[in-house]
Amino acid sequence: MVARRTWLLPPVLAVWLAVALLAADAAAPLHLEALLAFKKGVTADPLGALSDWTAGAGDAVRGGVPRHCNWTGVACDGAGRVTSIQLLQTQLQGTLTPFLGNISTLQLLDLTENGFTGAIPPQLGRLGELQQLILTENGFAGGIPPELGDLGSLQLLDLGNNSLSGGIPSRLCNCSAMWALGLNTNNLNGQIPSCIGDLHKLQIFEAFMNNLDGELPPSFAKLTRMKSLDLSANNLSGSIPPEIGNFSHLWILQLVENRFSGPIPSELGRCKNLTRLNIYSNRFTGAIPRELGELVNLEELRLYHNVLSSEIPSSLGRCTKLVSLGLSTNQLTGSIPPELGELRSLQTLTLHDNRLTGTVPTSLTNLVNLTYLSLSNNSLSGRLPENIGALRNLRKLIIHSNSLSGPIPVSIANCTLLSNASMSSNELTGHLPAGLGQLQGLVFFSVGNNSLNGSIPKDLLDCVNLRTLVLASNNFTGGLW
Repeated sequence: MVARRTWLLPPVLAVWLAVALLAADAAAPLHLEALLAFKKGVTADPLGALSDWTAGAGDAVRGGVPRHCNWTGVACDGAGRVTSIQLLQTQLQGTLTPFLGNISTLQLLDLTENGFTGAIPPQLGRLGELQQLILTENGFAGGIPPELGDLGSLQLLDLGNNSLSGGIPSRLCNCSAMWALGLNTNNLNGQIPSCIGDLHKLQIFEAFMNNLDGELPPSFAKLTRMKSLDLSANNLSGSIPPEIGNFSHLWILQLVENRFSGPIPSELGRCKNLTRLNIYSNRFTGAIPRELGELVNLEELRLYHNVLSSEIPSSLGRCTKLVSLGLSTNQLTGSIPPELGELRSLQTLTLHDNRLTGTVPTSLTNLVNLTYLSLSNNSLSGRLPENIGALRNLRKLIIHSNSLSGPIPVSIANCTLLSNASMSSNELTGHLPAGLGQLQGLVFFSVGNNSLNGSIPKDLLDCVNLRTLVLASNNFTGGLW
């Protein structure tokens, strides 16, 4: 007869297991109560997301896994304690119960894109193990509870796209583990907390489309791990601190539609990972730093609608990954650098409403991916490049209100995707080129107030989508077909 071997757990492990089971048994009714309170706060569930959230006998059987651990959107740990509630895009409506604050083991609460309204319960600040709180795209109103600053384990807080008001609580600076903070598209006001630099792990900070004001606090310079910063569409003022050059991980910087002033820091040229630098519609003055040419990964550079008054640095020709370059509505002087013709990935180039002089560089015809070229309202002179037809992807050619002369190049007929050609108020001469009828997508064609002559080509009738045709104030002869 084979002797039967009995396996015994080490005493310490046995005690630990016993305590864990007791804790799970004790937590189960409390968690169940909180989940049922959550469901009670839901006033509409059109997709039936909570249809299996029903209580019954055996919900918290001793030693077993609670049944609510299998409810839609609910996850538990091995001991049967709720750790996650994820109900994304389920069209739930209602208010958020404060009883969620009793699920002490909760690590993730994600209610993205639902219809919850009312206040964010301050009791959520009791969730000491919570790592991610995502309430974006709902209708939450009222203030951000300062109690959320007690969440010592919180790594991601996303409250964007709600109707929250009031200021950003300074207690949030206590969330030292936080790496992502999303507050965008609310009605928040006041200043960015002076202690923001205490969030030394912060990598993503989005607070665009609010009513924030004041300057960036000095401690802001300590956020050197930042990767994405978007504070657009606020009332922020002051200057960009030169210490931003220490943000070596930064890949998105967007400060559009604020009241920032002063120079654009040349130190930005040290942020080698930048892919988007969008700071248009502010009050920046001085020069476009030539150091921006060091940003070889840059895809978007939009500085338009400021008060910049330098020449366009030729160094920008080294930013060969640029897709969009917007420098319009400033006070830029000098000529268009031929080096911009090296930007072969460029799709949008806007230089209008400046004080530019000189000719249109022939090198711009190398920009074969260009769809939008705007040079209007400058003092450009000379002829258009003969090979402008190489821009076969061009859809908008806006060059009115300059001093451009000579004929319209025949090759323009090769720009078969062109929908808007605005060339009025120049000094163009000669005949309208043949072949314009090939521009089947042409909607707007304006050459008024020039010195063009000859007859009007009949093939313009082939432009079946043409809605606006401006030929006035020229020297055309003959009839209109």
